[in-house]
Amino acid sequence: MSRGGITINRGERVLLAAIFLLSLFPPRAMSSQAALSELRVKLQSNDGTPVAGALVALLDANDSVVVEALSAESGTRVLRAPSGVYRVRARRVGFLPFVSSPVSLPHQGELLLAIETSRVVLDRIVVNSKSPCSRSDPGSRPLGIVWDEIDKALRASQLTVEDLSGFGRGRVFRNVVATNGTVLSTDTTLFEIINQRPFGAIDPDSLATAGYMLGDESKGWTFYAPDETVLLSDPFAATHCFRLVRDAARSGEIGVAFEPVPERKLADILGVLWVDERTAELREIVFHFVNAGVLGRFEPGGFTRFLRVPSGAWIVDEWLLKLPRVAVKRSAFIGREYMLTGYYEHGGGILHGAPGATDSLNRKH
Repeated sequence: MSRGGITINRGERVLLAAIFLLSLFPPRAMSSQAALSELRVKLQSNDGTPVAGALVALLDANDSVVVEALSAESGTRVLRAPSGVYRVRARRVGFLPFVSSPVSLPHQGELLLAIETSRVVLDRIVVNSKSPCSRSDPGSRPLGIVWDEIDKALRASQLTVEDLSGFGRGRVFRNVVATNGTVLSTDTTLFEIINQRPFGAIDPDSLATAGYMLGDESKGWTFYAPDETVLLSDPFAATHCFRLVRDAARSGEIGVAFEPVPERKLADILGVLWVDERTAELREIVFHFVNAGVLGRFEPGGFTRFLRVPSGAWIVDEWLLKLPRVAVKRSAFIGREYMLTGYYEHGGGILHGAPGATDSLNRKH
């Protein structure tokens, strides 16, 4: 996986730069295909409507997930696993999970499941500022309820591959922006979205051990932002505290705020994952870098926004990383003085509509 960092010298040293990296993930080949049995599952509601975009998993005798995938627009998904006895679990955003009776593999024909379950209610959740640090703490059931909905959306986005075939084009860009918002230079790359996740970040273990910012004043810095794999990972859960929040400026939403555990001194991120209270859909992740040394004075950060596509699958719709351009001046009286000269923006997103159409990232941030 590629990484990036930029140091620019023009008379005075400009410190910076960095990225939420564009990565194309090749589909993984599954080994031992011949030893696996197929189960074709079809999910529908009680009125016969197909249930698209649900997380469909096979659970073993210990309730561990053996395989998981997304139901297609038709409500179907083929799951492959060794012969044995399983239960089918279906999770969809905004609803309680469904778990079937035991099913034996090999299985003849299609398994039709009606998965009508109760809706998740988020607007009545009381936000307690004294929530425990861990998002899995048994004493914080409201936090667990909201996180379960976030988990479903992140996992669905992580699994969305086949649904992207023929979806259209995406783009990544780098801008150099003045302090007043004027774009001084821009570099944009367009690419076709075929059957691979268009955006991704670095390995979660590396972020946990090395931090979200690498480099120094002489070499420049590289920043890393989180993707779905990072946010779902055990290292992220172990190195961050979580609590529920609401904001008057975001009416109709409830958030899960996260920040590094108190003893963590590495460069890291804090932010909020915002969820629609009515639909339980994940809308946006907003974050800032902390423990970032001198650059932390200028609030480097960014956002990631999600979109539910017609098939019911989830994708990263757009993202932006905004980092300060900082010039260093030296004075015999003051010493080093750091001055904000503008920003670097590194972002990307899906281009919606007909060829040549523009997307929301063309708007001024």
